Amino acid sequence: MENYKINRNREPLTEEDIQSGQNFDTFMKSYSASSVPFYKTGTFSLSAVAVGVVIVIGNYFLNDRLEKAPTAETAFVQPALAGIDIADTTFVVDASKGGSFLYSSGSVIRIPEGGFLDSSGALVKGNVEIKYREFHQAAEIFISGIPMTYDSAGTQFHFESAGMLEITAWQKGKSLKANPAAPLKVAMATNSNEEKFNVYYLDTVNKNWSFIAKDKAVVVELAVDTLKKDAEVKSIASIVAPIEVKLAKKDASSFIISFMPKEFPELAVYDGVRFQVDERKTPYNQQDKNVPWEEAKIVRNKDGASYAVTFSKGETTRTYMTDVVLDVANFAAAKKVYDEKYEEYQLQLKAQAAIKLAEEKLRNKNLLTADANRIYVNDTVAKAALLQMRLASLGAEKEDMIVREFLIQNFGIWNSDCPMSLPKAEPMFVKLIDSRTQKPMKFNHLVLIEKGRNAIYTYYPNDLARFYFNKNADNIIWAITNDGHLAVCNNDALQSIVGRSVVNLTMKVEPDVMKTAKEAMKILTSSP
Repeated sequence: MENYKINRNREPLTEEDIQSGQNFDTFMKSYSASSVPFYKTGTFSLSAVAVGVVIVIGNYFLNDRLEKAPTAETAFVQPALAGIDIADTTFVVDASKGGSFLYSSGSVIRIPEGGFLDSSGALVKGNVEIKYREFHQAAEIFISGIPMTYDSAGTQFHFESAGMLEITAWQKGKSLKANPAAPLKVAMATNSNEEKFNVYYLDTVNKNWSFIAKDKAVVVELAVDTLKKDAEVKSIASIVAPIEVKLAKKDASSFIISFMPKEFPELAVYDGVRFQVDERKTPYNQQDKNVPWEEAKIVRNKDGASYAVTFSKGETTRTYMTDVVLDVANFAAAKKVYDEKYEEYQLQLKAQAAIKLAEEKLRNKNLLTADANRIYVNDTVAKAALLQMRLASLGAEKEDMIVREFLIQNFGIWNSDCPMSLPKAEPMFVKLIDSRTQKPMKFNHLVLIEKGRNAIYTYYPNDLARFYFNKNADNIIWAITNDGHLAVCNNDALQSIVGRSVVNLTMKVEPDVMKTAKEAMKILTSSP
């Protein structure tokens, strides 16, 4: 296959050869339209007057579709709103070494050694940029413009998605190909553990989705105790060296200040702690000892070995940099405590280094012994992703992470989807009305969404001559007008036309053109 090309709001993609000889079934890409006009079918039963209305309005829809039909030069994946797209994340990997990366959703991207080929089929060396993004919400899919219809043996299906991803690879501005002998693997986080989904790859040359395999959700379970243990291991990195005790100088200025042991546990282990002024940094003003200060505040400095002491009285403040010291009577005992604490600190550092080494060995072992057709997501990297996502809810007995596994043999768009037909309902003839002008609305992109399912039904202008929606579902319509404005019709408006056969449906058109994906997402996801 050739010419994988997608228009995005990033650096334009150059042409690339998608790996030929794929080991998966390809469905038929064309279909024959019915030769019988819809108004002659058994389901059409309007009166003679209504037929006249249908024919007139139908011509309006047909003419609009012909005027706006995509040309041969139109990109197969075209963002719904000009200049706006779902942003991707860039990871950099050494092609000769490979590596694992965590996406913000908790997904794991695993890149093997030698995973990239250049346009001539040679192995790539050096740093490679991986551009990666995911689509989990219907609004993200709508904005991206990724087609959600699937033609199979002359029948068009619509997709319900359990998650979709796009992954591409670049070196010095040139697109790379995946190495089929060392495929990348992605364990994509998802919210659905249903078994009805399949894996599809978007064939942008033949302009259809290619069925790859039956999809299966993998549930990774980690007990809360394990998460807590991992959190404790992670916290070792925050351990700092104990405060080294010093003997107080005879002529130096120092203070004795009361403090809460819980606030300064590193000081509470010593008796007779004093704060001695470091006059090289903050010369001491002898007049300050006569001021009846109202408050003293202690703050440990970034060096971990000294403290800033701030005295205040009303609006007057004075700050001194100080060292922790002890007098002769307390020094020997404090020195013994310090030596014990420092030895404990060294052991903790060694434990941390041992844990990191063990984790690295485990990770390498998993990478070397992993089944070529399966991603093992319950390794150290995935645990780290899970910990990041779930640590805020440790009250549960255990935490689950659901992933769907993709073996990336070609770069591009991969989907976990369930194909479905249009909702079972009585068809109606719908004409959309622009809320700005109260005149027929012309559009180039319209979808019907069933909330809670990620079910996305795509309609074109002449498709509205037979419009279906499930009256028992929570539905919403999103569209893009021909002049680039976002239009929405909520479930209340749709419910108001139930039982009618020919209707005018008013779309609320946003007065301003969307400038960012975030702005568009806010409008789409806040629609009632």
